[in-house]
Amino acid sequence: MRKSLLIAAVTALAVTVPAASAFAMPAEFQRFSAGVVGKAGTDKKPRAVQLNIHPFHDYGIKGGPTNKGGLNSGATMEAPFSTVFANVFLDKALIFNINSFPACDLQTVIDAPDTCNPDSRVDIPSSASGLVRVKGALPGIYTLFTELEIKTFIMKARTPGGPRVKDTLALRVKTPLVTAVIEGKLMNATGSAKKLYGKVMRFTIPDGLIAPTEGLVSQLVDFNSGIKADYYKGKPGIGLGACPKSKKLNFGYNGEFTINTTRNADQKSWKIMQIGKRIDKKVPCK
Repeated sequence: MRKSLLIAAVTALAVTVPAASAFAMPAEFQRFSAGVVGKAGTDKKPRAVQLNIHPFHDYGIKGGPTNKGGLNSGATMEAPFSTVFANVFLDKALIFNINSFPACDLQTVIDAPDTCNPDSRVDIPSSASGLVRVKGALPGIYTLFTELEIKTFIMKARTPGGPRVKDTLALRVKTPLVTAVIEGKLMNATGSAKKLYGKVMRFTIPDGLIAPTEGLVSQLVDFNSGIKADYYKGKPGIGLGACPKSKKLNFGYNGEFTINTTRNADQKSWKIMQIGKRIDKKVPCK
């Protein structure tokens, strides 16, 4: 009942909010931090380490938003955007063995995550938040501040008994409006990124976290999560070999954004209206 009333009220509000003509683009406010917890091993015997990954939008500058509900016009914030793809770039010294761990199929992650093999859950204590905004809202106007519940699993298959999915994480995200899974696919770094990075984890944001209902835009503005340090049968899920001579590890991030839930001409995919410049960070290697 509460959800239905919220959707009805917000949809009605969409009629009253004027379309904006000039907005800052979302990458202007994109920020990123990262960290590693644990000590390096050797290239022959890497040690398990914890990864901390924190992309966020600096939406609270110049005085707002300060409240967590209702309308707020005190924020400096870009157009109602959504992140469609989030790319996390990972140092060459990191070694990944997630395929050797137990895994859980996608539907079980969504419907009954507590029944997954405990060794398939790999998240650290996490926090995330988002803003639900009306499509076309002016900067600083948002309708709902929401905190997200996150559980991260190694994915086995998209359907029970289906083909095995490799090198993939399933981030189960629960909001007041939707429960959905963000898939993260581990791939080799390409192009200029190969100079600094060995791998990139590409996260695909599902439709329910982009447009939870007609007329609404869902913005993930803070996603502070990571992968725990763990072993399975003697292998680290994420291992760190020898530190580079600089004693620094490279991490990077960029987002790919749509504005006002705009779809491509075929109406089957979101139109990417800005690709953010990669934000590179160096963190200590011990």
